[in-house]
Amino acid sequence: MSNPIRRSRIHWVALALGALVSGVITPAQAADGYWLDQYKALLYLASFQLDRELEQMQRQGAEVVMVHADSLPDPLLRWIAWRARRAQLQPVAWIQRPTAANLRRVGAVSGYQALQVDDHYFADPPLPIERLKTQLAGRSLWCSFQPGQFSWRAAQACDHVDLQLYRQSCNATVDAVYRLGIAGARDSAVAVYHDGSDTDDQRLACLRERVRSSGNRLFVFKWKNPEHWLSPITGRLWQGLSRLRSWGSRSGPAQPG
Repeated sequence: MSNPIRRSRIHWVALALGALVSGVITPAQAADGYWLDQYKALLYLASFQLDRELEQMQRQGAEVVMVHADSLPDPLLRWIAWRARRAQLQPVAWIQRPTAANLRRVGAVSGYQALQVDDHYFADPPLPIERLKTQLAGRSLWCSFQPGQFSWRAAQACDHVDLQLYRQSCNATVDAVYRLGIAGARDSAVAVYHDGSDTDDQRLACLRERVRSSGNRLFVFKWKNPEHWLSPITGRLWQGLSRLRSWGSRSGPAQPG
């Protein structure tokens, strides 16, 4: 097979895969920002769908895309940032595995004006937040807290804050916004979870209206989350593996007579 034909077939397979995934997973209702998982980013790059996905985020009302940057190489991170800006989105580099080396590497990647650390950082900081802030050399530091980690004192070095109010009802989420004191606070957002289901679409529609009325932005974890349709499949897989392990332990090697 000649190289042009092979490349053409690979191209069409990648396009078909991207279209299939995009067709199965519908986007969450309108939000001000989305987290983009690094594996999804690789899929969109490989299937030539990245621009379409970023433009779809922007049409959903997003101003920000938080790019999961832990394992993506610097050239890919720079490319994603460039394409995000073309789609009129602010790219933020999000670190979920906050080693000192990772923070230093990603914090220096061009194209990103902000680095986001999340609850993993605050659970066990690999370096003091003041030192991290200095290391960013003028770039913004965004902080994503779980409710139990958050205080305005803990967040004083942060240029932007979001609170992870995951898997709660619309009313409970809004109650937490006021109880934790971030309602209407400048440069703050409410981070909510979306599992990809119609039920979460309805909850998000309520949150969009209520959170906006409280004066905060709404961030959604994560863009086109496959959990709703993927969990039953993986659940059955793990059940099958568990049965196989159980059968293997019962059969065991025969004992000598």
